[in-house]
Amino acid sequence: MSTQLRNTPHRRGLASLVIDGFLHWLLDERRSSYGLALMRIGMGGMTVVILAMYLPNFSYTFGEGARWGEAFYRSSSVNDFIWPISALFSRDEPDGVRLAKTLLLMAIAVVYLLGWRMRITAPVFTAMWLGFTGLNPVVFNTGHYQTFRVFLLFLLLADTSRRWSLDARRRSRQGEDPPLGWGSWHLPRWVPVLANNAAVILIGYQLCVIYVSSALWKLQGHTWASGVASYYPLQIDELTIFPALSHLAWQITPLVFITTWVSVYGQLLFPLMLLTRPTRIIGLILVTGMHASIAVLLALPWFSLVMILGDMIFIRDDTWRHALTWVRQRDPRFRLWAAREPRSAASTNREPSPSATL
Repeated sequence: MSTQLRNTPHRRGLASLVIDGFLHWLLDERRSSYGLALMRIGMGGMTVVILAMYLPNFSYTFGEGARWGEAFYRSSSVNDFIWPISALFSRDEPDGVRLAKTLLLMAIAVVYLLGWRMRITAPVFTAMWLGFTGLNPVVFNTGHYQTFRVFLLFLLLADTSRRWSLDARRRSRQGEDPPLGWGSWHLPRWVPVLANNAAVILIGYQLCVIYVSSALWKLQGHTWASGVASYYPLQIDELTIFPALSHLAWQITPLVFITTWVSVYGQLLFPLMLLTRPTRIIGLILVTGMHASIAVLLALPWFSLVMILGDMIFIRDDTWRHALTWVRQRDPRFRLWAAREPRSAASTNREPSPSATL
């Protein structure tokens, strides 16, 4: 009993330190601003490229020629969005109208990529993309498109234009962040900071769920546990972009075993690797290498790109600043990318603590 009484203040003190550190991380300044900017740029660019690839077969995929998938449309709830999202695109419209709306979506994606007036652009782009995906659930009912849509919704909470954007350039000229609100009524400064960091947490949680669930599914199969699972996808012609490279990869037996086990246990242990900086670096190298190899060897570039963009939030802003400074010192042409941007008052008046990093 006396031992418990002696340990009670210490336990309370430790709990208070943990809670205080988490609140500092959550409320002091916006986190992962560079990673969120990369997500904005990458997802906007992906949208433009994906839609451009579908334009030659637009009618067959999304227009009047897509009646081949009518049974799937009726049985799918993928387009059961609330109004006005459900009214933005319709399968009953003529192809010309639908194509014009698609081109408008591409234009908005370019604006989203550039980070211009994101408080307006981000909701409009997200709503139009959600409405567009309802045109053909056969095409968009895949893992990377589902993750893409979830990330877009989370990014509505974040300040994705704080770096590498037209909004950031405007903010730097003003010297500080413009107030968030409407008319003469403004929200407190901590509200957008909290929303931004909540988006970082949600994206990180979604990534951890994807990695852990994927690893658990793989471990149910004998080929993954035995280390030979990577061999079989490399034999599928439909997933081959560079036949010679795929042929070389599966012929190196140790490489097959290593990549199989790393892909399983790297995903399974990824959330634990995030707890310390050294293991976080190892984890990011493992999952980034895994996705890069999937993109090149298994012809799944969009899935890999979505996941890599999401993983960028785990890289601290200080790391990005040091990298940009290093590049700027060696090549002045990149000084625009490393331009200084305004920080919140909390971040300029306070030294960052170890507990304030993700």
